[in-house]
Amino acid sequence: MPTYRIINDLIGKIHRAMRNFFESQMKKYNITPPQFEVLLTLWNEDGLFLTELGRRLSRDGPTITGIIDRMEKKNLLKRKRSKRDRRVIEVYLTQNALKMKENLMKMQKKASREITRNVSDNDIKHLENLLSMILTNIEDKLLTKAP
Repeated sequence: MPTYRIINDLIGKIHRAMRNFFESQMKKYNITPPQFEVLLTLWNEDGLFLTELGRRLSRDGPTITGIIDRMEKKNLLKRKRSKRDRRVIEVYLTQNALKMKENLMKMQKKASREITRNVSDNDIKHLENLLSMILTNIEDKLLTKAP
């Protein structure tokens, strides 16, 4: 019988340790892990609706708004009203954010290699599949949950 409590504890500990590790790496760039997630998302697809950005990052409205507020103050992002629908806010990267991309991507790659240095590529792929299945199960449970 699997020891679910141990698995849950390990996932929690790994999450906290990785967050602390990446926070320490990002301090020199004056960004936080949630801000880095926003940058990663917008480097792939700039100009997302604020609501879509929040959905992709699994952040509620007030949380994503706070992250975007702080990033705007750092001159990393700009909010613009959509030309198609003035009620909708689009989020765009600034030149400062675009200039950071190469260094932050190198930092992320190096940090990821460090934390998985003794784990094989096959084991990483297997872990990715397992965690994806668990996340899908969680999301399915949340989506089918009655209000």
